[in-house]
Amino acid sequence: MPHPVRTVRSLPRPLRIARLARAFSLGAVLLAVLPQAGCKLIDQRTFDRRADRKPVPVVPPAVAVKAIPPLATVRFNASPESWQPDLTAIVREALARKPSALFTVQTVIPATGSPQDQAAAIVAAVKAGGQPVAQTIIDAGATSAQIDMTATTDSVGSPEVRVTVR
Repeated sequence: MPHPVRTVRSLPRPLRIARLARAFSLGAVLLAVLPQAGCKLIDQRTFDRRADRKPVPVVPPAVAVKAIPPLATVRFNASPESWQPDLTAIVREALARKPSALFTVQTVIPATGSPQDQAAAIVAAVKAGGQPVAQTIIDAGATSAQIDMTATTDSVGSPEVRVTVR
């Protein structure tokens, strides 16, 4: 008598479960392995072909800061009668163009000696040159709030006061 064909349902329960488990594990392995064989993995290069290149730093070119040229330069060895009328006319013209103009009065001395000597020279230069120039600007029509006073050392031959306007 020929061997009867048995269906899965006709097997005893433990054998049915073993056969189903084997079928599921084989299916899981096939589902995990087959897609990888024919597909390309997605990474950064999928969206940007140059993503694997090393970055090259870009240094922007240096931008030269344009120094504001002084509106007027007053030398310490000049007498007040020689520079006051010209400075008064310049200040009045600047205020006529822009009533809220800011005047920077910068006292500059030569960079010589020790730092203590330079500090003492700056204080004396501001009293001797910077304050009279600032007072002339106030007398020409500016308010004291429109004057910014600074003092510094620089490579100049003799002390001077530079007046700039913004």
